[in-house]
Amino acid sequence: MKKFVSIAMFALAMAFISNSVFADSVIAAYTCELEEGKEEADLHALNGKWLKWVRANVNENIESAVGTSIVGDQTVFLFVDTYPDLNTWAATQTALDGDAASELKNLFDGVSKCTSNRLWKMTPTK
Repeated sequence: MKKFVSIAMFALAMAFISNSVFADSVIAAYTCELEEGKEEADLHALNGKWLKWVRANVNENIESAVGTSIVGDQTVFLFVDTYPDLNTWAATQTALDGDAASELKNLFDGVSKCTSNRLWKMTPTK
């Protein structure tokens, strides 16, 4: 439980320090592990390809980051995707399920395995 809370807090911190946090934005955070023999550079290269595709095909305001552990198990990492609103997140999921995204279907296979995810609605404190 302590590990989950730490990961969730890290994801939220990443969202708040990002320039992409808009009023009522949506954050998708995925907790994943690197496959044996893979490195952070592999994640960034694939995530960059994913991000380029969703920006071109859904919304140019989508952001994504890879969060890596500084202390502890360094094979665990986060994907943190920021969407301007829930409709953009839903449109992204629909686009990724379509035939046009076939090149992305198995993009992360053999590099990472995600074991959990959360979708967060972010509302700025006033």
